[in-house]
Amino acid sequence: MLTTAASWTSGARVLITLGAELAARGDIVTVACLSRSALERSVEATFPRLPVRGIAGQGAFARIRSARGIVAALRPDAVLVHSEPDSLLAAMATGRRGGVVRRWSVGEDAPDRRPAALTWRSRLADACTRLTSWGRDPIAVSWPGPSSRHVRAELPAGEAVPAALWIVPAADHDERTAVALRAAARLVGRHPSLRIVLLGEVAALQSTRVHAASLGLTAFVQVAPIDTLLLVDEIDASAVWITADGDDGAIATIAAMQRGIPVVVPAALSFSSMVASRLTGFVMPDVDIPTIVAELAQLIADRPAYEAMGHAARERATLLHGWPQFVDDAAEVLSLASGSRVASAAIAPMLTSA
Repeated sequence: MLTTAASWTSGARVLITLGAELAARGDIVTVACLSRSALERSVEATFPRLPVRGIAGQGAFARIRSARGIVAALRPDAVLVHSEPDSLLAAMATGRRGGVVRRWSVGEDAPDRRPAALTWRSRLADACTRLTSWGRDPIAVSWPGPSSRHVRAELPAGEAVPAALWIVPAADHDERTAVALRAAARLVGRHPSLRIVLLGEVAALQSTRVHAASLGLTAFVQVAPIDTLLLVDEIDASAVWITADGDDGAIATIAAMQRGIPVVVPAALSFSSMVASRLTGFVMPDVDIPTIVAELAQLIADRPAYEAMGHAARERATLLHGWPQFVDDAAEVLSLASGSRVASAAIAPMLTSA
């Protein structure tokens, strides 16, 4: 697993978590990342048994030399990356000694519909090694989800639906997040006990919090890290509203559905097809705040409907975006990229009649 991401981004988290799962299944996995970076520290803290090699150097040529040294020492059959620059770095380090698999991030733009985009980086990488594209159509994304022993059970008889709206905003405050806040402000008028939880880093959410304050939501808003959704088995929410696009939003959507929580997503998001509108959550076709406020208010007041939608969300996440199948797909594409399947098929004995 090779990444030059400096921080613990969603794409990097999926990559490294996938590597840890493959290692648990018996593969020999090593993470190559920038030396002394925040991501390196996060990997070592989160997966202490996963070997980590640091890519040293500040410039491109220094990193290529460093990556080549790592490849020469480990001799991997395949390298998995999740960005175009990383695919070129891995290709120049690996050469013909193995294959490189590039996982496309959710919603990532591409200039054409071929298996690999015809940019100069992709052309050069393809000339250096066996370059395989993974996750453009369909998308390749999943998340481990809660343990089966801690899946949220149905609410006890007589217990109300949690009056809490969780919001996963984009990295930069945008119109989609503003719509979610305006809807939350109207929802507070119907449910004065509503809690609004913004998921992310406090510093990154400053503009979002200022906007919430301008809507009179200061007393209702809390901030929690995204791990509160991704790593906790049970969450206390009536719905999770996703305004972040890409891997950030897709992973949060899957995590919420895995925990049986209805999800609200704008139709414009690249992964909106994950949600079956009015079955597992709500897909907003346009800026229709009154309609979605009415839908959420009814959901909070109707415990059977909330439980039915949560159950459907969990089933859909398991069926279409289950973690075991995602890991199986990764193992398959890595095996094919390495050439091991081709080689074994080429030397398989053929039975002939006497």
